[in-house]
Amino acid sequence: MHGTLPKRVEYARKIERRICQGDEKIVSAGRFAVVAKALWPLKTAAHIAAIAGSDERTGARWLSGEFEPPGIVIAAIVTEITKRD
Repeated sequence: MHGTLPKRVEYARKIERRICQGDEKIVSAGRFAVVAKALWPLKTAAHIAAIAGSDERTGARWLSGEFEPPGIVIAAIVTEITKRD
């Protein structure tokens, strides 16, 4: 009987952590990388990192989905897609 309560408390803490931290992302990693590579096929990571003022390794992490890209990079992609020639 004593083993049930600690398990429930642990489960409630996991749920609370998810709510506090949030697990939602602005964009999905796979789609972000596909779009970015279509727009800038050569040195994609370096290009998006330069937009945000970061290093190339950080850009590669955004493309891999390890970290979420900042809003300025997403805005640059939207601008590039919607610009008229």
